Amino acid sequence: MIIPFILMQSGFIDSYWMTWSEEDWSTHIHAFSAMLWYVLLIMQPYLATHGNIQAHRTWGMIGFFVAGAAVFSAVSFLWQDVYFADIGGFGEPFTADFFYGIVLVELIMMIAFAVAVIMAIVHRKRTDDHALWLISTVFYIMMPGLGRGLEWLMFTFYGPYALLALSICSVLIIVTLILIGWRMKRITHPAILLGIAVNIPTFFVYWLGQQTWYVEWLKGFMKY
Repeated sequence: MIIPFILMQSGFIDSYWMTWSEEDWSTHIHAFSAMLWYVLLIMQPYLATHGNIQAHRTWGMIGFFVAGAAVFSAVSFLWQDVYFADIGGFGEPFTADFFYGIVLVELIMMIAFAVAVIMAIVHRKRTDDHALWLISTVFYIMMPGLGRGLEWLMFTFYGPYALLALSICSVLIIVTLILIGWRMKRITHPAILLGIAVNIPTFFVYWLGQQTWYVEWLKGFMKY
């Protein structure tokens, strides 16, 4: 859990930490609620395996509140991507198609994240299932941070190929999920399968943004 946390924060150096003082309040709420969720995922297994079950349960209840904050803060400003798309984007590779498509990609991720947290609550007395659902949440929402980091590397050393960077990102996440499932001998567990499914739409982000029916629905649904 420490490694994904470092990768996520590294990916946001240029797009959040370097511009921290210029970001709006809603962005800070989402960033810090997501970071606190990662910290809890690092801390909670230690508490559970070192005899601090009561503290683990207390922080677990707090954690579900944090997860809700992360989900709703993320969903609440997806309208910004619709706005960026409506003004035509910012040139290649961040065109209108990209921003329209990324809305659905990130919405699917946040819905899956919420489902995983709920399933972790449902299976709280089945340790392996509880842990696997919570571990998997990291890989449901890893794309924005890791993807931005890979985009920066791609743009710096190769060229402005956002889809290639995001595709590499999703491949890495899917492979990691498969390895986790294999290591835990639960490769067909719903948490693993959902994580794989969640990362597939990233490969089609531009195609999604070119679908007229979807764009019209999005513009009517996410008004700003």
